[in-house]
Amino acid sequence: KRWYSQAGTPRVSASGQYDAATRSYTLTLSQSCAPTPGQPVKEPFVIPVSLGLVTADGRSLPLQLEGEAEPGPSSRTIVLTETTQTLRFVSVDAEPVPSLLRGFSAPVVLAFDYSDEQLLTLLAHDTDPFNRWEAGQRLALKRALAFIRSSAQPSEAKVLDHAYVEAMRQVLRHPTLDAAFKELVLTLPAETYMAEQLDVVDPQRVHAVREAMRQQLALELQHDWVWAYETHHDTGAYRPDAVSSGRRALTGLALTMLCLAARETGDVIWPGKTYQRFKDAGNMTDRFNALAALVHSGHELAKPALERFHALFRDEALVLDKWFALQAGASDRGGQVLPAVRQLMKHPDFNLRNPNRARSLIFSYCSANPGAFHRPDAAGYVYWSERVLELDALNPQVAARLARALDRWKKLAEPYRTAAREAIARVAAKPDLSNDVREVVARALSE
Repeated sequence: KRWYSQAGTPRVSASGQYDAATRSYTLTLSQSCAPTPGQPVKEPFVIPVSLGLVTADGRSLPLQLEGEAEPGPSSRTIVLTETTQTLRFVSVDAEPVPSLLRGFSAPVVLAFDYSDEQLLTLLAHDTDPFNRWEAGQRLALKRALAFIRSSAQPSEAKVLDHAYVEAMRQVLRHPTLDAAFKELVLTLPAETYMAEQLDVVDPQRVHAVREAMRQQLALELQHDWVWAYETHHDTGAYRPDAVSSGRRALTGLALTMLCLAARETGDVIWPGKTYQRFKDAGNMTDRFNALAALVHSGHELAKPALERFHALFRDEALVLDKWFALQAGASDRGGQVLPAVRQLMKHPDFNLRNPNRARSLIFSYCSANPGAFHRPDAAGYVYWSERVLELDALNPQVAARLARALDRWKKLAEPYRTAAREAIARVAAKPDLSNDVREVVARALSE
């Protein structure tokens, strides 16, 4: 009942200690929930915690709590009902890594200070898919944040170490893992998620570091990406089942990585193959994945591919929305995205009065492409303020949603912070601003 009567998301902190002499592992779980208005003190929630213990060599240990006569299965659910509970597992013959909240057993924030070695163990051996994916994301995030906070430059030093790259190679080459799962693990955390972990955000540095990580994976796993494409691409009839869908997703990621590698090596073969794949594809997913690979790698073949795609689907409104969104969300190299977005606003098929079309282009740029939006010259913020005011006269609800793109302006480093505030102030200064937009910008300026 406390899940309904108490506000906030519980936080579960965990710590473990292995005792080789007694062959036991002690796991301590504690829960807390931050005060909220009217509820300064929270009672303990009832939190189901599904868990397992995994050894460095990949074994899932049978779980036997102290006092139990014999070991049970390798995964079980413990119900956390107190502020702190301690579990002592016995007959543990090697130091394990705890796999916690398996199956997302409770909607809580989990805190466990995993070492890199422990995360690599979970990534390689955990039987829970989410925890395995989460381990890979944590490893990537730790390396990204460490590099962002350092003084090193992505052009001069590698962001990713050998252990991480080899772990990704093992995932990609794994003989039994699902292709869809591989695609998820090998996709790096988004720039927006990286920024959320920082107290002060330099959007261009975050963008540069993540792009360097992608480029490094593209180059150092180049032969593996070739294998992934050749093994998983399908030239037969379209099949909508989950396995085929996963193969298409991994094939699309492989093409993107091979096109990124081609930027560095000067290779013309894989961009050419990608363009041919785009032309020959028998379904929208494969065609769009190939188009996206050319666009995100910034290859010159992206231009004829975009023109061909538009000619094929000019009468399909939802497909054209994806066409606009793809270009607005392209990886920014030298500031080319904003001029392209401004040019696309003049396209005959763009109509600001169409909310879906406005979202596909303007929102994809302002809200979903931080590396292109947060420009050092503040041109992205100027564009944002112009569009908010323009949309406010047509559709205040859509304008208010767009206005929230700068909700977190106070976290930005200079000169972005000052420029963002000036842009918000320009919008707020309009005397006949709608109540919807005024509420958003007034709150942003006051917080």
